[in-house]
Amino acid sequence: MWRTVGHDTAVSLLQRSLRGDRLSHAYLFVGPPHVGKRTLALELAQAVNCLDSERPCGQCSQCLRIAKNQHPDVQIVALIPQEEGVRERMRTEIAIDQVREIQRVASLKPFEGKNRVFIFDGAERLSEEAANCLLKTLEEPPDHVLLILLTSREESLLPTLKSRCQRIEFRPLSVERVAKELEARYSVDHARAQELARQSEGCLGWALAALSDPSVLEERLKRLEGIASVVQGSLEERFAYAAELATLHTRDREAVQEELRLMAGLYRDILLIIQGAEDFTTIGGFSTLSPTIRTLLDVETSSQGITSSIKAIQRTSSYLDQNANPRLALEDLMLTLL
Repeated sequence: MWRTVGHDTAVSLLQRSLRGDRLSHAYLFVGPPHVGKRTLALELAQAVNCLDSERPCGQCSQCLRIAKNQHPDVQIVALIPQEEGVRERMRTEIAIDQVREIQRVASLKPFEGKNRVFIFDGAERLSEEAANCLLKTLEEPPDHVLLILLTSREESLLPTLKSRCQRIEFRPLSVERVAKELEARYSVDHARAQELARQSEGCLGWALAALSDPSVLEERLKRLEGIASVVQGSLEERFAYAAELATLHTRDREAVQEELRLMAGLYRDILLIIQGAEDFTTIGGFSTLSPTIRTLLDVETSSQGITSSIKAIQRTSSYLDQNANPRLALEDLMLTLL
């Protein structure tokens, strides 16, 4: 039983491939964070190891062990902690030694199930050496091995890597669909479900995280207020912010891209409020805005000016993906923003 919500085309494609024994040896799941890529990847891992005739059943020993992340033949490859004295910090890339270990394990027969499945969660974080190393496995995949790459930034992947995978795109769900799932499956009251659905931007996983942990919403509001404060600040404050993001970029590129997405979303919502379309915003209507964010609406500007700022943020995101100098790219953005 497939439990993935809202991605019917992707599920149907995989179902047909399973029934016809035509599964690809490698898939690339593309879509925004928390949209459901990892959920479907794990369900596919269950399906290729399931003991029932209707795969995945979700109830057999194989399905249950995969759901609990206890299956020896299903491995999620992501960033790992790196020793730094007595402290630990996260690596900024999926390293070549991780891929080499995958290659070693992939050459062995499945230990318990029918297939070995390797899920690369955040494939855009593969180092260049790791990506090139992974190509060897994609070009000559061992029998009974399935590779699933998950990414929210497809443009960051090597073209040769993408060309060897079957691509499946995950689009955000409608606000109505997210709200419906929250009400039906998780007994969330209607008003709360609508609020979370709107703020999730169509990503059910984010809505569920915010539902279970109030700090998710608090952190998001704090970051939005920080962005609004910088935008209204002096050129010196803007450049200090650019320097801070540039430093962060050397350690965690995705965190900077997430900040830029949040910034673009803030400008988009301001544009919608100005145009009288408050119901479509992710931050709420004018009456619910914090004073810091509300002040942005007092700035005398045009819809065209806000649109230009959104485009400038998107250009900067693209420049960073192309390995432009982060300090210069971000300082230029600070000069361009309204």
